[in-house]
Amino acid sequence: MGGVVLGFDPGGRNPRAKSGNFGWSICQLVGSGLERLETGLARDAVDALDQVQQELGRQGQPPVRAAGIDAPLFWGPRGERAVDCEIRQALRAIQVPTGTVIPVNSLYGAVVVQGPLLGWHLRTAWPDLPITEAHPTVMWRLLRRQQQHAATAAMVRQLTAGLESDHKRDATRAAVGAWVMQGRVPGWRDLLDGEPKPVYPFGTVVSYWLPIP
Repeated sequence: MGGVVLGFDPGGRNPRAKSGNFGWSICQLVGSGLERLETGLARDAVDALDQVQQELGRQGQPPVRAAGIDAPLFWGPRGERAVDCEIRQALRAIQVPTGTVIPVNSLYGAVVVQGPLLGWHLRTAWPDLPITEAHPTVMWRLLRRQQQHAATAAMVRQLTAGLESDHKRDATRAAVGAWVMQGRVPGWRDLLDGEPKPVYPFGTVVSYWLPIP
C-alpha cells in the first residue's frame, strides 16, 4: 500500500520552550508495520501541520493514509463520554490505574481546543483522511499487558526509541493508532461504535481505536 500515517500530541504554549509543546510524528508504512521518518515540536495546530507538510515535501509527498490525535475529538451530548467509562473498566481488569482517563469537562485547554482545531485543518488539507482519537498512555499500558499484542508492543518500543521528548513519543504512539485504524489490526476496535449520539466539534466523523477486545 505504501504511504505514511501521522500522529499528533497537542500541548499548551510554554513561553520558555522555543520549539513548543505540540508533538508531531510521521511514520512510513513498511510491510506489515511502521518505520519512523521524522518527529518534531510545534507551537500549535497550524504550526504542527505546516511542519508536517514541509517534511512531507522533503520526503517526496508520500500519500497520507491516516492520522491519530492525542486529544478528545468527540463529546457526549452532556459532555461525559461512554468510551471513557469503558476504557477505565478495561484498565481495572488488568489492574492498571485509571487516573489518566480524565473526563473531557476537566481537561486543560490545549487538548480540548487544539486537538479539534488540528482535526479541522487536517480535513481541510486531506478531505477524506481517516482520523482516530488516540490515548498513547492507555494504549501502551494495554499493549504491554496483553500477550497477543507483543509484536505491536515491540514495534512501538522501536518506533519511540531515542525520543527525548514526551510529546514526540506520544505523537508517535498516536501514529500507531492511525496505522491500526487503516489496517484494521486484530484485537483492536473502534470504541466509538458504542458511543450514543456523539458530538463532533469539527463537523466530521472520527474513530477511537484502542486494543480493547
